Amino acid sequence: MIVVGCATDQGRIRPNNEDCYASLGPPAVVPGLDSVLVVADGMGGHQAGEIASRIVVDWVLDWYGDGDKTVDAVPERDWAADLAHALREANRAVRRAASQDPHRYGMGSTVVVCLIEGDRLFVGNVGDSRAYLIDGDEAYQLSRDHSWVAEQVRAGLLAASAAPHHPQRNLLTRALGAADDVEPDVRTFELIPGEYLLLCTDGLYNLVRNHEFARFVQEYREPAVIAKKLIEVANKRGAPDNVTVVIAQYSGNQG
Repeated sequence: MIVVGCATDQGRIRPNNEDCYASLGPPAVVPGLDSVLVVADGMGGHQAGEIASRIVVDWVLDWYGDGDKTVDAVPERDWAADLAHALREANRAVRRAASQDPHRYGMGSTVVVCLIEGDRLFVGNVGDSRAYLIDGDEAYQLSRDHSWVAEQVRAGLLAASAAPHHPQRNLLTRALGAADDVEPDVRTFELIPGEYLLLCTDGLYNLVRNHEFARFVQEYREPAVIAKKLIEVANKRGAPDNVTVVIAQYSGNQG
């Protein structure tokens, strides 16, 4: 019911890749879920960003991997509440790792996670890595950016058209590892067969616009090909940052 394609690249300027991603599906995913998708974008000197994003992704994989006792301990399977709890625990994991090595001081990571249970979709994020729903010729952002610019737009103090080029667009207001506690955004949606999910870091969406996401899906259809092509176009446009794409095609419950 779900076909996933993934790709990542360090881009044209960065010396290393601080992005990290993963996907889980049966039989690796905990019973009750059909798929788990995650993308993280690390930050910090001495390659600490790579460490932070890897910690976050590994935490999500451990939390939702088959047989994980932490998830099994939630009897009602309230996936929205559980996802928020998982991301708060990931925040603590990053904080613990940073406290153990002075070279990792101040490291952190954004994250966006999608849980799919039948036709229900749970999207959780901290920071500005994004999840989009692509339906036909439209792409809709599902996650909510935690950045100064995004908050100004939501408050009506900045035009949405000015946000992509604002000089402070990369100033985050929340990130995993930035404080002892964090409040993730978790939202619930319903999926329709034929729709695609796109998770990505800002290295992609700063260079490729929403309507282009939809065009690439219409043109290439296969998630692995779409992911590769999106990376290619970002690199052709200069890719000053790392670029990561996870794209999933939802075809509905096959019974």
